[in-house]
Amino acid sequence: MNKRTKLSLVAALLSSSFCTHSAFANLYAGAAFTYAGAEYQHSEQTASADASPLMIQAQLGYFFNDYFAVEGRYGTSIQRSGGLNVDNLASALLKGNVPVTDQLSMYGLLGYSSVTIDQQNVGSGTHGGTSFGLGMHYALSSDTALTFEFLNNLNSDNARLNGLTLGFQYRF
Repeated sequence: MNKRTKLSLVAALLSSSFCTHSAFANLYAGAAFTYAGAEYQHSEQTASADASPLMIQAQLGYFFNDYFAVEGRYGTSIQRSGGLNVDNLASALLKGNVPVTDQLSMYGLLGYSSVTIDQQNVGSGTHGGTSFGLGMHYALSSDTALTFEFLNNLNSDNARLNGLTLGFQYRF
C-alpha cells in the first residue's frame, strides 16, 4: 500500500469517526441499467461508429436536504454493440430535486463525466465533458426507490454518450 493510499484511508476513518449516525441518514447507494446511445470516432482517419450498448452503473450520493444532492457514478457496458464498448464511465453530478408528492419527485442533473470507449479493431480513447439530464424518483418506502432518467453523459467532437436509465436506490 503506497503512502498516498494510507493517508487517504486514515483521513476517511478520522472524518467518519467525527460524524454522528444522523449525518449518514441522507446517504444513498444504487444500481442502474442503461440503454445507451453512443457514437465514437477514434481519429480523423477512421470512420465513426454508432451503437447502443447496454450498461450497468453503481451510484453513491448524499442528500444535503430535500432539494439538493451530490452523486458519483461508475459504470461499464455489459455487451459490445456496433463494434463499440464503453470500458468505463465515471461521473460526478449535482442533483436538483423537486418533490411533487410524498412518493414522487423530479430532478435535474448537472456535472462532469469521463468516458473510455473502445472501437473494435481500431482503438480506444478517453474523453470528458459536461453531463446533464432529467429524471424521476419514485419512493417504494422510506428507504428504497426506483429512478428513471435521461442523461447526456458526453457530447464532444469525437465521442457522444447518452442513455435512458432505470435504477434502484437504497437510502441508509
